[in-house]
Amino acid sequence: MLKKMWGVLPSILLIGFLSMLFAEVFAGSSQMWFVNGWGIFFTFPLYLAHVLFFLWIALKIKKISLPQLYLFGVIFALYESWITKVLWAGYLDQAGPAMGTIAGIGISEFSILVFFWHSIMSFIVPILVFEILTGQIFKEHSMILKKSAKKTKFIILFLILISTFIAMGNKYNLISTNLSLIGTLLLILGLYYSTKKSNLKVFEFSKIGFAITTVYLLLLYIGTFFFLLPERIPHTPMPYISIILFYAFCIFIIRKSKRIDTEFQQLEEDHYSIDDLKKFALIIIISVNIAVIVPTVSMFILAVTYFILALTGTILFISVVYKTLK
Repeated sequence: MLKKMWGVLPSILLIGFLSMLFAEVFAGSSQMWFVNGWGIFFTFPLYLAHVLFFLWIALKIKKISLPQLYLFGVIFALYESWITKVLWAGYLDQAGPAMGTIAGIGISEFSILVFFWHSIMSFIVPILVFEILTGQIFKEHSMILKKSAKKTKFIILFLILISTFIAMGNKYNLISTNLSLIGTLLLILGLYYSTKKSNLKVFEFSKIGFAITTVYLLLLYIGTFFFLLPERIPHTPMPYISIILFYAFCIFIIRKSKRIDTEFQQLEEDHYSIDDLKKFALIIIISVNIAVIVPTVSMFILAVTYFILALTGTILFISVVYKTLK
C-alpha cells in the first residue's frame, strides 16, 4: 500500500500545485507560498484536499462532464464561508461585503468566488491542465481541449487581465511577483516529468484514502470556523441557511444529471499541448511584469475585470443549472 501511495504522490502533488497556481497565485492571494509556513502547511493542503475529495466523488459516480465538475466546484467554493468567512463578512481587508448582502450573503464576493473563481480556477482548470500534462484526457473533455484561434485569443486575453490580480496581490513588488509565479511554475514543471504516464484515474483511490481526506476536511472546517477569525462568525441564522441551501441545491442538480463515460483517449495534435502551456506561461510572466510597472493602469483593469468575472460567473451558474435540468 505504501509503495502504491508513493507511486501516485507526484500526481497528487501536481494537481495540488496546479490548484494553488490558478486559485491562489493567479488571484495574488498567496505570495511565495512554497517558502511560507502558512502556505505550505495550511493553504496548500486546503486546496489539495478539496480537489482530491470532489474529484474522487466525481470519478466514483461518473459525473465528470464540465457542467458537473462546475457544480462540484461551486460546492468546493463554499469553504469560503466556513473557513475564511468571506462569503458573509467580505474580504479580510474590508469591514464587510463590498456590494452589500442578499439573504446574508455578500453579493459580489459570492458571485466571483463561488460562481467563477473556485469553481473554474481552483477545480476545473487544474483538472484540464493535468490532462494536458499527462497526455491522457477523458473523451468527454476532448472538445474543450481542442485548439482554435478563438479559444487561444480568449486564453491570452484572460491571462493578460489576470496578471493585474497577481501584481496587486504582491503589492506591485517585482521580486515577489516573479518569485511567486515563476517559482510555482517551476514546481509544476518538475513534477511534469514524473507524471507523464499518469491520468485522472489515479485519483480514484481507496475508500481509506477518501476517508482520511474527509476527516481532514471536517477537522479543518470545524477548527477554522471556531478559531480562525471568530469575530467574523455570523450571529443571525440567514447566512447559514443560504449556504446550506446552496449545498442542497447543487447536490440535487448533480444527482439529476446523467452518468458520463470515463473512457480515456490520447492527446492529439489538434488538442492543446505542453508546448501551448509553455507559451501561455511566458505570456503570463511578461504580462505580470508589465502590470507591476504600470500600477495605475493595472488597478483600473483589475477593477473592470473583477466586475466582468462576477457577472460572468452568475450567468455561467444560471446557464449550467438550466441546461442540466433541461
